[in-house]
Parts: sequence; C-alpha cells; structure tokens
Amino acid sequence: MGINNLFATNVTGVTGLQRQLDIIANNVANSTTTGYKARQASFQELLNQDVKAGVDPASQPLGLNAGLNVTNQAPDFKQGNLEETGRQTDLALNGPGFFGLRDANGNLYLSRDGAFSFDSDQNLVSAQGLKVELNESLPKAQWPKGTLKIGRDGQVYIKEQDQTTAVGQLVLYQAQNNEDLLSVGNNLYQVAPGRTLQSNLTGANVGAVIQGSLESANVDLAAEMSNLIIAQRSYSMNTQMLKANDELWEAINAFSR
Repeated sequence: MGINNLFATNVTGVTGLQRQLDIIANNVANSTTTGYKARQASFQELLNQDVKAGVDPASQPLGLNAGLNVTNQAPDFKQGNLEETGRQTDLALNGPGFFGLRDANGNLYLSRDGAFSFDSDQNLVSAQGLKVELNESLPKAQWPKGTLKIGRDGQVYIKEQDQTTAVGQLVLYQAQNNEDLLSVGNNLYQVAPGRTLQSNLTGANVGAVIQGSLESANVDLAAEMSNLIIAQRSYSMNTQMLKANDELWEAINAFSR
C-alpha cells in the first residue's frame, strides 16, 4: 500500500471517528431531554484494495483495509424510564408507539415527548406548539369544564364532579419498521417517502398511555462515557498517524529534490 493510500485510510478513519464523537456528544447533551432516543453509529469497512501477494501469478491477492465509514446514525428506540410528574397534560407511552402531532399546514410529525399543555384555544399542544392529534367524539366547544382524564388506551375524558364524559381518542402511530422514520430535529420524526404508518392501534402495538408521567431519555451515560474514551483514543491515534504520514511524505519529497 502506497503512502497516498495510507493517508487516505487515516483520513477516512479520522472522519468516521469525528462523526462518532459528534453522535456521542449529542446523546450526552440530550440525556435529560424528554422522550429522546439515543443515536448509535454503525461503522462499515470500506472496500478492500487488492494487492499481489508475490511474484507468482497464481497467488491470491491480499485484501488491505481502506478505512472505516459511518454508514448509519439510527436512533435506538428502546423504552426509556417513566418519571411521574402529576401534571394532567403530561403523557408517556409505555410501549413502541408514537404521539401524532400536526403543524399549521397539517403536516404529521411523530414524537415520544409527551410534555403537552393547553394553548389559548384549549388545544392540547407540544412544546413547539404542534397540535396533538385527537379524534374528537364531542366538539371542543361542548366539552364540559372539569379535569382532563386519559385512559391507558388513549381514550380522553373530562371529569366533572361525579360525571365523566368521553370527548375523544388520542391517535397513536406505529411505523411498520422504525428504520422508516427520519429524524427532523426537535425530538420529532417523519416517515420516509413511500413508507406507511399504522394508526388507531391499541394494546401491545403502541403500548399504554400513562397520564401524569413522562418518558426519560434512554441515554446510558456510563456507556456513552466509555464509548467517548475509546473514540477519543482512536481519534488521537489516527491523527498522530496522519501527522507521521505527512512528515514521511515531506521527507521523501525533500530527498527527491
């Protein structure tokens, strides 16, 4: 393998490790973000370069690794811990589903962050002001004044003294494959073009709605710090090799002049 190839291998290694460091830093920064799903870097060896093993024409070529590349930064959708808050508009999902949120243009977003509140029009909204998708069985103007109650199945009620009135149903979503979900920032996801979502699911398909609780981020800080140390060491070694290759190249150029 020539010096140029060694240099290119080190560059791809440094680039991949920098992306891994960025992912780890983002996970740590969001370790207290409600419903955040840690991202995991997937590495793949770049195509090997075949070189002759010897002068024998029948000899098998040797495969030399050409570096690493980060091929995926997929979220890990495993369940986070549920923390009780006691707020009636705080909701958590204990299971694989997602809350549906709509912007002013009707675009659908998915989220695990159930830190909701009522806006001035008494719509249940996210921290970004997106409306929580709800199939109303009773027009909002006719809702009685009382306490919001949401069942584990997503049924929405208003309790007024001794009377409980059903007013709607949360619309919960589940992708056929979580790999079909694209992160669009602000702890939100959208389904990839051409992929479909399932809605109005109940039970194990989406999990239980837990009122008065929020889902914590599923970031394992101990694991992230361990990964950080390993990635930093690897990054340092690769940058040192880059420097050594650069010095060797300069020496060869100086000798050839």
